[in-house]
Amino acid sequence: MTLPPRSETDFDPELLAYVDGQLGPEAAAAVEARLAADPDARAAVSAWTLQGTQIRAAAEALDTGPASLKTAALERDLARALRRQGWRARLLGPGLRRMAAGVVLFAAGWGGHMAWEAATEPYPGYVAEGLGAHQVFAADRIRPVEFSADATESALEWVSAKLDRKLAHPSLDPLGLELIGTRLLGTREGPLAQFIYEDRDGHRLSLIVAPHPEGVPEASLRYARANDTSIGYWRDARLDYAVVAETSDLQIEAVAEEVAKLMAGAL
Repeated sequence: MTLPPRSETDFDPELLAYVDGQLGPEAAAAVEARLAADPDARAAVSAWTLQGTQIRAAAEALDTGPASLKTAALERDLARALRRQGWRARLLGPGLRRMAAGVVLFAAGWGGHMAWEAATEPYPGYVAEGLGAHQVFAADRIRPVEFSADATESALEWVSAKLDRKLAHPSLDPLGLELIGTRLLGTREGPLAQFIYEDRDGHRLSLIVAPHPEGVPEASLRYARANDTSIGYWRDARLDYAVVAETSDLQIEAVAEEVAKLMAGAL
C-alpha cells in the first residue's frame, strides 16, 4: 500500500482526536465543518479510519488460532497493541508490522498469515482491478471501450448475462457526465463491467460493477486514494461498485447516490 504524502494534516491533533472518537459533540461538529471544506483533511481522515478498521479486523482474525497458553498470550499482546495504536500502527513504521506478521505466522500458520494479508489490503480486490482498468482505458483516446454509448442497450444485455445480474442503464447525464461506453473485464476477481464517462472539460470517470459474492456483508460508501486518483466503493445485496476518477469525494458521493438509485430500478 502506498500512503499519501506527508502534509500538515499527518499529525494534526484535532483530526487525530476526531478519528479516535475523543471529541465532544461541538468539537466534532467543528471538525466535520472543516472536513467539508478541506479535501486534504478529508482524505487523511478517510485513510486513517479505513486503516484502523483493517488493523482491528486483523487482530480479531487471530482469535481462531490454537489455544496454547503461549499463543494466547502473544495474541492478547498483539490485539491490545493494535487496538491501542489504532490507525497509528501504519504511521509508526515497519517494526510493529513485522512483529504482527511474526505473531500471526506463529499463532495461526499460513492461514493466519493470509487473513492478515487480506485484512491489510487497502481496498477489496475488485476495486484494485477497477483502478487498474481506469488507469489503462479511461485515458485511451483511441479505443477506451468495447461498446460505444449508442450500443449501450446491447452492452447491458451482454454484460448482465456475464455478471448474472440485471443492470439498469447507468446514465449520469444529470450530473454532467456523458457515457462514453462500456467494457467487460475478465479478472482474478471474476467478470467486472467498466462504464467510462466524460465531463464537459474532458475529464473521465469509471464506474466499476461486479457481482456481489455470496456470504460477503454489504458495505456503505468508503473512500480511498491512489496517488492523484480518488476511489469510492460500496456493496449491496446484488452488486459491488467502485467509482474511480481524478475528482473530489463530493462528486464520487453524488455519483454513488445516482448509481445506487438507478441500479435499484433494475430489480
